[in-house]
Amino acid sequence: MDKFEMIDKARKILGLGEETNREEIKEKYRELMKKYHPDKTSDNQEYLEKAKNINWAYSVITSYCDEYKFSFSREDIERMNPELKLNRQFGDDWLLK
Repeated sequence: MDKFEMIDKARKILGLGEETNREEIKEKYRELMKKYHPDKTSDNQEYLEKAKNINWAYSVITSYCDEYKFSFSREDIERMNPELKLNRQFGDDWLLK
């Protein structure tokens, strides 16, 4: 399994979309662990396996996020927030409100 396939599999296990942020990742992880924690049931084996997969997925996703290089260039920031570029170009233009 290549790196993309591993990250994609982890994303799907956690029920994440293709775009997310750290807070959503944490929320999904906590939600799933509350639901599938092995202490929640007498049939421990199924929940133990689910919890193991959830922990693996969370580890893969957080490792990817920790290794990700963030860009602080104007071009990338404006690409991610197009309203900043519009505001810089047109200022307080009434058409943009």
